[in-house]
Amino acid sequence: MEIKQLEYFRAVVESGTISAAARKLSLSQPPLSFQMKKLEDELGLSLFERGRKEIHLTEAGQLLYQESGNLLRRLEALKLEVRSAGHHPILRIGVTPTTIPVLMPVLKGFQMDYPHIHYELWDENSYRLNHLLKEGMIDVALLRSPVFLGNLKSHLIRKENMVIVFCRKSYQFKKVALDQVSQYPLIVYRRYQKLIISAFDHRHLNCRIAYLCDDGRDAVELAKLGNGIAIVPASLKLIEKDLQVLPLEEKDLETEILLTWNTKNVGFETNLFLSYWQRTEI
Repeated sequence: MEIKQLEYFRAVVESGTISAAARKLSLSQPPLSFQMKKLEDELGLSLFERGRKEIHLTEAGQLLYQESGNLLRRLEALKLEVRSAGHHPILRIGVTPTTIPVLMPVLKGFQMDYPHIHYELWDENSYRLNHLLKEGMIDVALLRSPVFLGNLKSHLIRKENMVIVFCRKSYQFKKVALDQVSQYPLIVYRRYQKLIISAFDHRHLNCRIAYLCDDGRDAVELAKLGNGIAIVPASLKLIEKDLQVLPLEEKDLETEILLTWNTKNVGFETNLFLSYWQRTEI
C-alpha cells in the first residue's frame, strides 16, 4: 500500500465518484479505477459497496478513510519537522479587517497540527493584498470581492450579506429594508461604493452617502457617533453596547470571501495550509 494510493482513495471518497476524483487529480478514469482495485487486492477486502452510482464505503473503507487521514497528516507534520530542523518555516498570510475573523478559527487548528510553522499576518485592503500576492511578498490571502484576481488562483470560502450598523441612541429600527435606509445619511466603505449604489439604483432609491471611508472600522466608528448608518460586511465583528447591527431584508447586497494564492509561488507550507483549509470544509 503506497501513500499515493491513499491520497487517491481519499480523493475518490471526498469527490463522490471516480470520474469527479479523476478530474480533480488530473488523471483519466481507468488508471484511477485500477489503483483502487489494486488497493483492495492488496488489502484483501472491498472498500466500496458496488452497484451504486455514488461512492458508499464498506465498514473497512470507512476505517481506512479515517485512519489514512490521520496517517497523511502525521506524515506531513514529520516532513515539516525534518525540513524545519535548525530553522522555523514562515507562512505569510494576508487578511483584511473583515476577513481576519474568518481566518482565526482555521488558523488555530492549523497551528495545533503544525506547531513548527511561524506566521506573518499582513493586515491590508484586498487591492493591496492582491498586489502583494502577485509580487510574492505573501503566500496566501483572504480577500473579499469585488477584486480583480488576474492569474491568481482562488477558492470560494463563502458568500456573505452586508448589514447595517447604527447608534441605538440616534436611530430605531426593528427590520430594515433599503427604502428605509435611503431616508438617512449613509456611511459607506469605499470599496463597496459601486455595489451599494447599484443596489439603490436598481430599486430607484436615493443613496445619500454622507461619509466615504477607506476602512470598514472607520465606518463603524462614525456610526457609533451617530453620524449616519453604516453598511458593512457581516463578518466585521462588532461588540459595542451602543451599536445595533441588523441584516438587510434584501439579499442581493453580498460579497464573496476568497482564499487566494499565486500558483507561481506555492511553497510546502502554503500547500499544507491550502490542503488543511479544504479538509475543514468537508
